[in-house]
Amino acid sequence: MLNFGGNGGGVQMEMANLKAAPMLNPNYGMAIKYLDCLNRLADFLCGRGPNGLAPWLMEVQWFTTSLQKRTYNRIPLTPVERQSIISFASYWRRRTEPPYLMGRPEAQLVLIALTEFAMH
Repeated sequence: MLNFGGNGGGVQMEMANLKAAPMLNPNYGMAIKYLDCLNRLADFLCGRGPNGLAPWLMEVQWFTTSLQKRTYNRIPLTPVERQSIISFASYWRRRTEPPYLMGRPEAQLVLIALTEFAMH
């Protein structure tokens, strides 16, 4: 588990709980809850400067990998999940001004990969 330090303990605990939950079952809405937590985590981490971007991108990659495993198990994304993921990635791709700095190549690659996954 990543240690975000500072006042990120609440978000960090929630992130740990979500990672332990069954992401594979769309009936629990875990993908939507995880996106909400990622939004709050971005506000916390990216507000700390450029060093906050890497841990957030790692969490987004973990989310993408979890969804890939789910689809490999023949459990597709629901239409609501698909739209939420696309909206999430589109929103963050446009946040290129400080403090978010999502215009950096590594951020764009991670968010484009998430969008492409959700669209197919």
